[in-house]
Amino acid sequence: MRLEQLQYLVERNRSKSISLAAERAHISQPALSTSISKLEDELRVQLLKRTNQGVYPTEAGEFVIQKALQIIDALEEISSLARVNSNELGGDISIAVELNVNMTFMPKVFSIFRQKYSKANILQKVGESNNILRDVESGKADIGIIIQTEELSKAKDICTKEILQDTLVVLTSKNSPIAGQREISLESAMAQPVILFNSEYITNCGISSILKKYGNINVNYRVDTIVMLEKLLLQENGITFIPRFVAQEYTNMFSGLVALDIKKSPLNIMIALIWSNRHHLCATEKELIKIIRTVLV
Repeated sequence: MRLEQLQYLVERNRSKSISLAAERAHISQPALSTSISKLEDELRVQLLKRTNQGVYPTEAGEFVIQKALQIIDALEEISSLARVNSNELGGDISIAVELNVNMTFMPKVFSIFRQKYSKANILQKVGESNNILRDVESGKADIGIIIQTEELSKAKDICTKEILQDTLVVLTSKNSPIAGQREISLESAMAQPVILFNSEYITNCGISSILKKYGNINVNYRVDTIVMLEKLLLQENGITFIPRFVAQEYTNMFSGLVALDIKKSPLNIMIALIWSNRHHLCATEKELIKIIRTVLV
């Protein structure tokens, strides 16, 4: 039994895709499959079962994977002792970040991280919270930063750390009939033409899942860029819902927009860090998470 066999088994289980697992392990697909098969032969037990829905660990496989994670984690801690306080930590980290968090906090996070760990590479995707959750579940992203949603509460095998509490406010054009108000009722806001950010062709985004608890919303558009969002807000006299912490960023960036508080019925939200519990957090990822929590808290 070799360490890389355990690493390949863990990666295959995490990724749920032989092609993605091989890419992350930097070997060919046949080589990864052969390595796991040899491990099964050596242990004389089936570790993975293949079904029409995908590949899943057997009961024995679950046990071996958990032990493998402990071994890998221990070895990572040993090897990182001399590196964690130096500039030697490296590797690739794939992180998916909610749009508003990315606009406000991530430049500082990346700047601090780059100064300390210049040999590490961050591969970032900006998206919508529920889409990011699916990326983390599928293994496309190692770490996600999202608005907590109903879908997250139902997700299995996801580790969550709450890092920032906030409320939603309304963003609209200064030319909108409602722009003269400092506050707007939730009922009135939900009756306006709503424009929401979404990075995929899926209508149930994180903001939608929060708002639907309070009734039907009149969603006219779902767009995937800030520029398009701004243009539609100016042209359509619609509204969008954004976290309070990013409101000034929008109004500074786009002088034609104004933010309104929601009176009497504040829409509380929580920003959370997520990762799959099938994913072993390496020392570099742990250091990135520490910086994220420091900057956002």
